[in-house]
Amino acid sequence: MSKQEIKIYSSNVIKKAGKKLIENNQDEESLEILSSWRSEHAYPLEKAVELVRSIANEIDRNSIIAKRLKRTASIIRKLERYKDTMKLSTMNDIGGCRIVLSNQKKVNKFIKFLTSSSIFKLRKDYIKEPKKDGYKSVHLIGEFANSEGQIRKIELQVRTKIQHSWATALEIVDLFTQQSIKTNMGDAKWSSFFKHTSHQFGLLENNDFINSNNIKLSYQKFIKDFREVESKE
Repeated sequence: MSKQEIKIYSSNVIKKAGKKLIENNQDEESLEILSSWRSEHAYPLEKAVELVRSIANEIDRNSIIAKRLKRTASIIRKLERYKDTMKLSTMNDIGGCRIVLSNQKKVNKFIKFLTSSSIFKLRKDYIKEPKKDGYKSVHLIGEFANSEGQIRKIELQVRTKIQHSWATALEIVDLFTQQSIKTNMGDAKWSSFFKHTSHQFGLLENNDFINSNNIKLSYQKFIKDFREVESKE
């Protein structure tokens, strides 16, 4: 991706624009500043994805990587939701990427490499301590230079295929039922369903077939364990 000229605003100007957008999300000047600030994360995001992909290829060639710049509407909604604590100038997930790995072992290996080399810093481990709604993923923050050489924060989410299936299902339900379960603003029954489903999916994470690279040996172990249990009954 070629470096693109972007108008650079000071941190104080960006912060003020964020406050204005909470009061009036149609303020043209503030929207222009937000657009510029958002664009500043495009080049750092590309560099982050390039790095993540190179590491992932060594750990899991079946990994899936996605990237996005947070939509303007989503940025404003987040500012409104956390108006007492969130500032536009310090929002650390405007540029974000996600990697989905085959199983938990590969997730752990991938994160260990990133954090031990100080490429990314651990922000929150929602796999060890899932959110109340059942959400599981590890969030990390990395710092990459923009087109002007200024450091911008990029968020990286790491999860397994099973955890990603759960998150995708929740987003689909949110879309078709026009609610927002993932921001704790959904129907209580749906929230309960996804919380319990997350628990069940968690049990799958320990399944030998999923965590083993050798399905044949895994199956043989399963048969051996099954026969041992059966002989005791």
